[in-house]
Amino acid sequence: MKTVYLAIIFWISLAGQAQFDALAYDFTAHATVLQINPGSHYRYKKLFGLPLVSNIQIFAGSSGFNLNDLFATGSSFSSKVNQTLKQLEDTDFILIHYRQDLWTYGWTDDLERFKYFGIYLDFNQLTYTPVQFLKLGLNGNAPYIHDTFDAKYLATQTELIQTIYYGVNKHPNPDLSFGYRFKLYSGLAQAQTVHNSGRFYTTDGQNNFYTHHLEQVDVKLQSSGYKEGADWHHYLNKVFFSGNYGPGIDLGVSYQPNSRMTVSASLLDLGFIYYTTDLHNYYIKGSYQFDGIALEFPNSYVDYWDNIKKTFKGKIKAAENKKSYIVWRPTTVYTGFKYGIGDLDHQKCENFLHPKTNYTGFIGLTGFAQYRPVKIHLGLSAFYEKKWSKHFYTKVNLTVDNFSYDALGFGFLYRIGSMQFSLMTDNLWGLSDLAKSHKQALQIGFDWVK
Repeated sequence: MKTVYLAIIFWISLAGQAQFDALAYDFTAHATVLQINPGSHYRYKKLFGLPLVSNIQIFAGSSGFNLNDLFATGSSFSSKVNQTLKQLEDTDFILIHYRQDLWTYGWTDDLERFKYFGIYLDFNQLTYTPVQFLKLGLNGNAPYIHDTFDAKYLATQTELIQTIYYGVNKHPNPDLSFGYRFKLYSGLAQAQTVHNSGRFYTTDGQNNFYTHHLEQVDVKLQSSGYKEGADWHHYLNKVFFSGNYGPGIDLGVSYQPNSRMTVSASLLDLGFIYYTTDLHNYYIKGSYQFDGIALEFPNSYVDYWDNIKKTFKGKIKAAENKKSYIVWRPTTVYTGFKYGIGDLDHQKCENFLHPKTNYTGFIGLTGFAQYRPVKIHLGLSAFYEKKWSKHFYTKVNLTVDNFSYDALGFGFLYRIGSMQFSLMTDNLWGLSDLAKSHKQALQIGFDWVK
């Protein structure tokens, strides 16, 4: 039971959006499908997302370990930590993401273009697990003579962002649709250490048993959003005028080469944020080689430790400044293929844009790639989508990504009048034992559509 409680606390505390929205992508019956593909075949004429509950997405995941690895009964905690470190790689990571739509509104203009605008809040936390440095801190460097510890794996990002957007979805002909969305990012808070370089390693020494090397070290920590001594008025004002802004754009397209087949693609968050307020930046740079202390006899008045500190500070420079910096958004690419199965649904469904979309079922694939520090995150999903009536839709998928090889996802949409309720989860297998789950995701939405 203790493990179960720890698992529940862990997953609740790691609330965030799934990095791979395989269920939501090109689920064209979904009111907010344009958030994932601005060029999707959108079927509604009007959209109003209920404030604060239109689109809530929650995700937490770890690619290299789970809670059961650390807290399962049967051995000591220290032995479980060592065993976990053996299975980890430097490119494994923990991802936390939370998104909440604050406002969404859309309408169809006289030229049959669907236009929409809105605002949402994002919280992201990404931390890589630098296994070699973790082992170094736990065991010291004695077991790792001649091993190299690379600073590029010291990477973590935390950010709280508010985004305002305006998008347009067009249908130049029944087979083709495309869309674009302009974004204005406002960085409320941010901290990161990424794109570090340098190496540490130990070799056999000439003047002593070992020689320790710090080689071309360039490590930085940047942050924005904290001001010492500031009161709550300062932070409340930052919600509306953060001072950290940047542009972004999303692009998407969907094409039907024949009556059953649809291919699509989208490019999301091509943009950056320029951080200029409440800055605290720290830098460490240089090279240093240490092979022990050469004792000087009979001179007993030499302050060896002070000499080491002075030499180290002369070689490894540490600095602090308040310079502005740019953070690029995690640009994401989706690709999709879906194929209509079964018979055409001949019911009169006003919410369908074109008869080609009236198949009662679809099968297909969704691909995913996202630029992140250290490595590109990838995913692939196979799905089955079913229309049970013009009020009820379901989608089931099986996903391979950085977290698992067999995540079973399920989502459904249900309409009562003009109100649409959506619920999606990304890993049904993990619900049976949260302690052994590498990821969990939940998406809930209430929208008015017509």
